[in-house]
Amino acid sequence: MKDASSPSFGNIDRLLEEIGNKYLLVNVARVRAQQLVNGIEPLIEGANPEKAVTTAFSEIRTGKLDIDMENAPPANDRRG
Repeated sequence: MKDASSPSFGNIDRLLEEIGNKYLLVNVARVRAQQLVNGIEPLIEGANPEKAVTTAFSEIRTGKLDIDMENAPPANDRRG
């Protein structure tokens, strides 16, 4: 059952439009979720402190995070 008061990150395809690389998307969300768990304040209102990954995806979707794409590998890079 979905909690109506918590923000939703929406469609994964929409998140991929923001980031462009599924591996980078996962890593950005992972790092941001860890920051939230460690006590950094969320950048969106109504964030559930028990759902750090959902909050991280919501922040990505709403463009609240500054993501440095300059050092990211190209989307077709198949290293590692």
